[in-house]
Formats: sequence, C-alpha cells, structure tokens
Amino acid sequence: MEQVYFARQPIFDLNNKTYGYELLYRSQPGINAYTGDNGDVSTADVINNAFLVDNFTSFLDGKKAFVNFTGNLIKRGVPTMISKDILVVELLESVLADTDVIRRCAELKDMGYTIALDDYEYSPSTDALFRLADIVKLDFRGPRDAMEKTAEMCLRKNKIMLAEKVETPLEVEYAKNMGCSYMQGFYFARPLLITQKTNSPMAKTFLHVLGLVYSPEPDYEEIAAVISTDAVLAIRLLRLINIMYANTGNKISTIHQALVLLGFDKLKEWIYLVGLQRLQKDTPDELIKLALFRAKFCESISKIVPGAYPHRKELYLMGLMSIVVGTANRVEVEGILKDLPVTDNIKDGLFGEEGLYGDIFRFVKDYERADWEKVDAFVDKYKADSQLIASEYVHCLKFMQQFYIK
Repeated sequence: MEQVYFARQPIFDLNNKTYGYELLYRSQPGINAYTGDNGDVSTADVINNAFLVDNFTSFLDGKKAFVNFTGNLIKRGVPTMISKDILVVELLESVLADTDVIRRCAELKDMGYTIALDDYEYSPSTDALFRLADIVKLDFRGPRDAMEKTAEMCLRKNKIMLAEKVETPLEVEYAKNMGCSYMQGFYFARPLLITQKTNSPMAKTFLHVLGLVYSPEPDYEEIAAVISTDAVLAIRLLRLINIMYANTGNKISTIHQALVLLGFDKLKEWIYLVGLQRLQKDTPDELIKLALFRAKFCESISKIVPGAYPHRKELYLMGLMSIVVGTANRVEVEGILKDLPVTDNIKDGLFGEEGLYGDIFRFVKDYERADWEKVDAFVDKYKADSQLIASEYVHCLKFMQQFYIK
C-alpha cells in the first residue's frame, strides 16, 4: 500500500455556508503547499487520488468540486470524465484562449458544466473565455487596479465573482462591496490535507492496456480481459463510471460492460490520466494477487456448479471486488460498496448472503483456509465434483505464476 494526497479548501457564500470545495494537488506528508512542476500531472493526481481511490462523497458532502485544468486537458476532453453535477471546470490562468480551447469550453457549456476562470485578469485577448465563464475568481494577492477592472467587467456582463486568497476582515468587506458572491482563503479556512492509502495498478498491466487502447484495431473484449487481471485498475474503472454518471443508477456486472458504458474516447483519456500519474510499482502486492486469484477461482467454480456458468463474468468481478472488502466489518463494507456501480448479486456475494453468489464467495475463502468441513458442505449442496475443483484450483495457481515474475 502507498499513501496518496490532495487538499480540500472550502468556498463560502455570503452567509458563510459552504458552496463547494477546491481540490488541490499535494504530494508529500506534512507539506500543505503546491510542489508540482507540471499542470497536467498535478490535475491527473487530483482526479486519481480524490475521485478514484475512495468514495468522493465522503469529502464533498454533496457540494461541487472545483478542479484546475490546463489547456491540454481541456482540449483532450478530460473534464467530461467527471459528472457536471459534481465538477466545476476551473481554467488555470495559463490557459490560452485559442480556437480549440474555446471550442471545447463551448461544448462543456452546452453539456451543462460550470466554468470558472482562476486568478483571472480581464484583457481583450481572453475575452472569448470570459464570455463563456460562469464564475470569475479574483486574486486578492494580485494588483488592485487589475482586479477592480476585472470586477467592473464582471458586473457589466453579469458574471459571478469569487474572491480568492482572502486573508483579513477588511478584505472580506472589500470583496462584498465589489460584488463578490463567493469567497475562499486563509481568513475562512486553510486547505485541509487529505491522506489516503491505496494500491497502484500493475505497471505491466497498464502498459499492456496502453498498447491495446492505442492499437490500430482496439477490441473491448481483449482490453477487458487485461484489466480483469488487475484488481486496482478494475476498481478504479468502476469508480470512474460512478463519477461520470453520478446517481443515474447504472449497474455493472462485467468489466466489458463498464468499458462499453465508458466509451472508447473516455477510455483513452482515463488511461492517459493513469499514465500521467507515473506508476511506481512493477508488481502488485499480495492483496492484489489474492483478489485476482479469487476472481479466477470464482470463474472456475462456475464451470462446475450447475447453472452457474452463465454468471461466470459476474462471479469473476465479485472475486476481484474482494480487494475492497478485506477485513472490514459489514457496516464498513456497505459504506465501501455503496457508491460502486456493481450489481446486487455481486454485493450479496461479498456480504456472504445466502444464494449462489454468497455460497461461491464463501467457498473460495474456505478453500483458501483449507476448511474442508465447509468445503465438503458446499460440494454436497451443489453435487460438485471435488476432484474437478482441485484440478481447477491448481490451474488457477498456475495462472497466477505469471504475476510473480519480476
């Protein structure tokens, strides 16, 4: 397991109620300041660490997330990987108002996204971006005359103003008098450093998927098969579906289904973001290997248990999902699974409910522990061939050997 970081700074309305949170890049323990040197990598880290490692609702509390984007990420369409109901697209002051950026921002507006301009100072060269923006952030540490000129244009064009880097009561009053609707800064709250533990996707798996995605004739089935060998990558794919479609109720039973729902263009951008985060591990840890083994063994059992084979892909995903369960109790597991868009069959199986999925998941764990009494009970219940099960177990062990090669 490794630790990943990001920071969250609240944005308040004039009644001191939280309107949203700006999510900020952080890379080291105990250092609550920006230390990055590449805007694309910083945003990729924020998206991966804030949205794809854990349940984003736990730190957003139903509010919107302001995330910085470079011109490159805007042109690539990366903001559309997060639902418009969650995201405020914040354009860095370094973004040039070229034709492609303007076109992409217009598309985002048409799709219902809110656009904010960070540390913005009005000029004719950026007027096209200004006209598309919903929110203009005024830098209270910048030149006063430029800020007042920008505020005057905002009032004239009915733009919402957000005062940032507000540090004193006098600046609060000044922002109100200037017409600002929202504020953020040290006067209200410093950014809160958030630390989470996670596993990294296998470098080998990522490189394989990267090659397939950018091949001349990419195939969903083949890509799904490779992603299905990496529990961390699979879980992040499911979380991506969740942040893209928010509360639309889509339920996933296979990795292939998740990829189809994602769409090929967004699949390429997701893999691009994973790559930007610069994977550090060459091999998965034991927890990832165990989840992969369980997935393969669940699928193998479906060949033996009568009536289970049509559910083999869903059973595979259930085994892979065991990585998010670990040693957590039921309440914790319910919290973990609540916002992952998987089917009730998979959830019931992980909870150990009575029925095919729960029986198979319990059986796989009993076999791991060599609890032969419970294994025999499963064999008797489903009239399964114990010799065939043993053979499939050995086959799964051989399958796993490839993931132990460094």
